[in-house]
Amino acid sequence: MPSRRGLGRAETAGIQQMPMSALGFPEAEAPLSDGEMCERAVRAIWHRLDEHELVDEHVRADLAAVLEPLTSLGFGDRPQRLINTLRLPDPIDAAQLYWLTRRLLTLVPELQAAAAAFSKSHSEPPSRLT
Repeated sequence: MPSRRGLGRAETAGIQQMPMSALGFPEAEAPLSDGEMCERAVRAIWHRLDEHELVDEHVRADLAAVLEPLTSLGFGDRPQRLINTLRLPDPIDAAQLYWLTRRLLTLVPELQAAAAAFSKSHSEPPSRLT
C-alpha cells in the first residue's frame, strides 16, 4: 500500500474532491438573500446574548463578521457603529458592553421586520429601513 507521500499527481487525478459546501464551511454556501442575512444576524445576536459571550474578543469579532453585510441594507450607520464596538480589543469596558448589549437588543426587532419585509416582497429594500 503506497503512503500518502508516495501518491503523485497522476495517481490522484481520478479522485474527486469533496465540495466545500458538503463540509459545512459557510463561505462555500450559496449567497444569502437580504432576508436570510437579517435572520442569520438575529440568530447570532440572540445566541451571543444568551450565552453571555460578548466579553470574549473572538466571539465579538465573529458577530461583527455576521453583521458586516447589513451595512449595505439601509440601516444607516448603526451596523457599522456596532461592528466598530464589537471589534474593540479585550478587555471591553463595562459601559461599552452595556451600550453594545442595548443596541443589539434594539436592532433585533428591526432585523426581524426587515427579514419579513424582504421575504414578503422579494424585491429591492426600501431606501432606508429605519
